[in-house]
Amino acid sequence: MTRYYFVRHGTTDYNRDGIYFGVTDCPLNEDGILQSKKLSALLSGIHFDEIFTSPMKRCTDTARLITVLKKPEVSEALLEMDFGLWEGMHYKECMEKYPEEFRKWSSDYRSYAPPEGEKYSDFYERVSGFYHEQLKKEEGNVLIVSHKGVLQLLTSLLLTGDDSLFWNFNFLPGKYSILEKESGHCTIKRLNL
Repeated sequence: MTRYYFVRHGTTDYNRDGIYFGVTDCPLNEDGILQSKKLSALLSGIHFDEIFTSPMKRCTDTARLITVLKKPEVSEALLEMDFGLWEGMHYKECMEKYPEEFRKWSSDYRSYAPPEGEKYSDFYERVSGFYHEQLKKEEGNVLIVSHKGVLQLLTSLLLTGDDSLFWNFNFLPGKYSILEKESGHCTIKRLNL
């Protein structure tokens, strides 16, 4: 059996304010640091066989505060989607400055990318590549510290083998969730603890 611990990085000023910041490397704020320290206490009794993190500072700092005894493996595949010209903007500002692009992307995110941003198909290929390389094993405890979109997609892939459940989960900043996989079947044990 494999037990996956999915952690969304702690709070930053950007996600607190509702700003797109997929590949913008912003740090944890004071709340995010406290959340990560709380996660460290909650997860201190668990031996992690593997630890993976996105290279973004908000994720590496969260991982470092959780696991002081084992260095995480940094993976570019765990980066959030690149929102291009929308990085650093609130969605309302995106709607004002890029009304047509935002409308198209909101109604069909699979076919349209944010201006100068990442296509969903590229994001999917990157994250599903990580899934096929790293999450097919069925043994031990695996910690993944990443971003909301990545965790949504990994959860859908673990449960269904595709992205059909991508929009069915919400991973909160500074919280962890547990999924268990045994004999090829995955179940959600806990969300946002």
